[in-house]
Amino acid sequence: MSGRARLALCAAAATLMASSALLPLVDGPTWLLLSALLVAVQAGVGTAARRIPLSRSLTLTAQLLVTLVLLTLVFARAEALGGLLPGPDAFLRFGALFGQGADDVSHYAIPAPLTDGIRLLLVGGVLLVHLLVDTLAVSFRRAAPAGLPLLALYSVAAGLSDGAADWLWFLVAAAGYLMLLLAEGRERLAQWGRVFGGTPRAGAPAGGVTAPART
Repeated sequence: MSGRARLALCAAAATLMASSALLPLVDGPTWLLLSALLVAVQAGVGTAARRIPLSRSLTLTAQLLVTLVLLTLVFARAEALGGLLPGPDAFLRFGALFGQGADDVSHYAIPAPLTDGIRLLLVGGVLLVHLLVDTLAVSFRRAAPAGLPLLALYSVAAGLSDGAADWLWFLVAAAGYLMLLLAEGRERLAQWGRVFGGTPRAGAPAGGVTAPART
């Protein structure tokens, strides 16, 4: 597995591990399973775009378009153009679900039922955070700033649960972030090895040290 593919895998894992802090807020884990599937597709598109290779902006654009199509298939298939492409009716459906989800969050006590609106907020939020983490950690190779969207995701869970978020969820989220940092460090070390381990010059020994000239 290449270094960037490993980074992409760790970015997806870190996002899902941070997202697990939202599990106590709603009934059932099905939304997280759906999020994991869509995150895998989102990460796969990014990995394929980087191997072509596309520029960072085009890679981000491709992931955004695929994310929009995925959300349309899950939440607004009946309103989509040809059952696949989002159109005006699909965006109206997204708006209605978003409003419904916001009302449901303020209306229901924790754990709230998994309504369509709440499911859109959860899944859409996870995909947005993963897109930010993937762009920062993989496209720009800056894993440290990628911790900010992960922290924001955990903070939302902690805030909505009125301080009842278990330390276990914090440890899981922190472990995912540390895993991402370690993957980036390993990739940087591998790059240094490729730089200093180049083909030796003619007449030089394999270690790259030239023998002193005889006098």
